[in-house]
Amino acid sequence: MIKRYCLSPMRELWTLESQYEHWLEVELAALAAMEELGEVPAGTYAAVKSNAHVDVKRSLEIESQIRHDLLAFIRSLEEQAGDAGRFIHRGLTSSDVKDTALSLQMRAGLSLILDEASGLQTRLVEKARECQDLVVVGRTHGMHAEPTTLGLKLLLWKSELDRDIERLRHARKTISVGKLSGPVGTYTQISPQVEEIACKKLGLRPARVANQVLQRDRHAEVLSAIAITGATLEKIALEIRHLSRTEVGELEEPVPEGSSSMPHKRNPIASERICGLSRILRGNLQAAIENVALWHERDMSHSSVERVIIPDSFMLLHYMLVGMRGTISGLVIHEDTIARNLNLTHGAIYSQAILIALVEQGMARSAAHEAIKAASMTALAEGRPLIEILRENGEIAPL
Repeated sequence: MIKRYCLSPMRELWTLESQYEHWLEVELAALAAMEELGEVPAGTYAAVKSNAHVDVKRSLEIESQIRHDLLAFIRSLEEQAGDAGRFIHRGLTSSDVKDTALSLQMRAGLSLILDEASGLQTRLVEKARECQDLVVVGRTHGMHAEPTTLGLKLLLWKSELDRDIERLRHARKTISVGKLSGPVGTYTQISPQVEEIACKKLGLRPARVANQVLQRDRHAEVLSAIAITGATLEKIALEIRHLSRTEVGELEEPVPEGSSSMPHKRNPIASERICGLSRILRGNLQAAIENVALWHERDMSHSSVERVIIPDSFMLLHYMLVGMRGTISGLVIHEDTIARNLNLTHGAIYSQAILIALVEQGMARSAAHEAIKAASMTALAEGRPLIEILRENGEIAPL
């Protein structure tokens, strides 16, 4: 992801150094488990842990020669670990380390996202309480419908975010699994006990069934939760954009950007940015779904895709949540314009209340409906209050 849309600490989670750190964490957990079970000499874990460290430069040097990133990383560790280094990666295959480490990164990333989502929740609740009695015109099909409150609109957004958070939490649980079962997942050179102990040390659950990789429906679920959350943010941003238009003017972003050529303009750039970035999240989800179907016990068609879509999706949603929280916190509300817009239809937005009142007074519903409809059109055409026109109706006035 380009630096423009990367924020700390999410940015640091997806660096190459962080990837290597998580690989090392998995290798060490496996060694510790093997030592506990007596499968490697006592002291092996301590020797590797104290001497072998992430060396990005050296790993890349080796990779440039052998064209295998994980094997290059292991050889870099072996160079540092001395005799104990021969036990690194014992019985494992590349996907054991890569997939388990990726689970750790995705779990950590989801925790960061959930923290930001919780912060946005709080801002929405605070703003909803501030605006709970602020009556605004409600719109359906883009047209004035009936009055509502700005507080209800904000509360609706918060309730949708609640469901996003539930999905993100479930996705975090789904991805919190590890797999240390060797080639094709049959434990030929490593025991299930090693996997169980190592995963416990990592705070993961062993996958109940696996082949050479963790199945990619898990990763697709995570990116689905991310994309849906992005769609919620887009929904909020789109509403802010609509209500910021010159013709509406009810809301305004804090310190909006202007135009380089038209000094009078104040543009909802932050909301537009969120709408645009949400499209990337949906595109990445499509790619994640394509990754579910792999050949036999594994292929590598998913790998190149995931190197792009997973870090990018995490960094983008994190950025979007931070941005939306700032927008909601500083949202400018133009109450004078809101009041003006409530009266644009000269009372026509209260037509249903009038309809019910007339029916309760004994007027046939169809007749009342047609009379109010005609009076509403007259009110709009002549710029007169609807109630005034209805009082001129001989059938309605007595009621």
